Amino acid sequence: MEYAIQGATWFWLFVPMPVILILSFITLFTEGRK
Repeated sequence: MEYAIQGATWFWLFVPMPVILILSFITLFTEGRK
């Protein structure tokens, strides 16, 4: 159980990072083109 919890925490720590970066780039490009 401890390994599963630790794996889930690492998963939720590292997975959202690329998503946030992609969203930030999209917002920058959309605002820059306007």
